[in-house]
Amino acid sequence: MASTDDHMIADLRAQAEAMDGATALPRRDDGEPVFDEPWQGRAVATTIETVAGLGLSWDHFRDRLIAAIEDDPHRHYYESWLVALDELVADHHLASRQDIDRHRMAAAAYRTTEERVDDLEVFPIPADEETLRELLTLLFVHHWHSIRFGTLIQGAVYELAATEPPRMATLDGYLTIDLGHSHLHLCIGEHLGAPGRPVEPELARRRRCAHAELQRQWIDGAPATWMFRMFNGDGDQMMTVLLPNPFLDDADQVLDDPDWSRLALWDTLRSRFLDLPPDPADRSATRFAHS
Repeated sequence: MASTDDHMIADLRAQAEAMDGATALPRRDDGEPVFDEPWQGRAVATTIETVAGLGLSWDHFRDRLIAAIEDDPHRHYYESWLVALDELVADHHLASRQDIDRHRMAAAAYRTTEERVDDLEVFPIPADEETLRELLTLLFVHHWHSIRFGTLIQGAVYELAATEPPRMATLDGYLTIDLGHSHLHLCIGEHLGAPGRPVEPELARRRRCAHAELQRQWIDGAPATWMFRMFNGDGDQMMTVLLPNPFLDDADQVLDDPDWSRLALWDTLRSRFLDLPPDPADRSATRFAHS
């Protein structure tokens, strides 16, 4: 016999599938819900279980979903689900907003194609100004000597290096990383423009970092490259940071034997921004592999 909880979850699922208008689930021609990535289906299931666990009506979530969609109509539908779920959980004091961000981003990890099918594993992290500043400070202030940075796209790879400790400052949402001989400007926060010359909100949205990701590329069944990447509101790559590789030294020379201590920065980023422990898979490769 089905339990009361089973009946409640079934009822909530039916209400979720019956939503219409802007809140309606995307569907295929045959009427089945569309989930382009595994995390999207998990988001729906987690939401239903959370609402049931709190003993709430579906309207408590639906109202927050409506507000999330209205707040940013251009945001992906299932991203709005996550925003609405965050609000529901935080409003009922089940977890802090910071904890919510870290756990949902870790759960949202997925595989995609960079050069081979499903060779790139992506771990989204929050793209708010505080998180990005903390992460970039860790990279460029504390580990500047062991990272390479630039853009990494099909047909062009820039692997630049700092030759002295960089300095960092922020103005109008832009973080400047002063390398001494050159500098970088990255829009990570609220961008308004100069006095008397305001920036249009749509242009500010396009310029600001909208997605940030930790990534590792797999070659021959094992991780071979570890990265941090930023993308603006148009989805354009702003920067890729190549993290220390256990098969290369700081001069990019191939080591005779892997130095697994060089994965310490990757492990630190996983722990601090995803609340994930070290993964034995990161230490499974037997040789240097280049894509």
